Amino acid sequence: MLGRKKETELSSQEVRTILGPGCLFEGNLTLPEGLTRIDGEVIGNIKGDGSLIIGERGSVKGDLSIENVVVYGKVHGNIKARSLEIRASGRVDGDVQVQELIVERGAIYNGKCSMGVEGSEVG
Repeated sequence: MLGRKKETELSSQEVRTILGPGCLFEGNLTLPEGLTRIDGEVIGNIKGDGSLIIGERGSVKGDLSIENVVVYGKVHGNIKARSLEIRASGRVDGDVQVQELIVERGAIYNGKCSMGVEGSEVG
């Protein structure tokens, strides 16, 4: 139930930044506070203080350092976050440092996981 509550909380936030389907961004991104959604492709690292949703058609090849991440698409890189959710359609290939981790049935996760306050402070 915890995962469903968080999904609802993120879904109710206003999306401040969108990288739409078919878009390709190469380079590092610093995201503003609030919610960002990626439905295109990012090749580079992403950091920020807000929340990030990677849509089913979205993909990131690079490291993430952000407060909250929900993956419906693909991430190939390491993730450092307070909260990470990998949904049934999602795939993460990389190591993660988190306080909270939710992996739905059907999701794919390949990597090493470190949990706890010391290993997951975003900064």
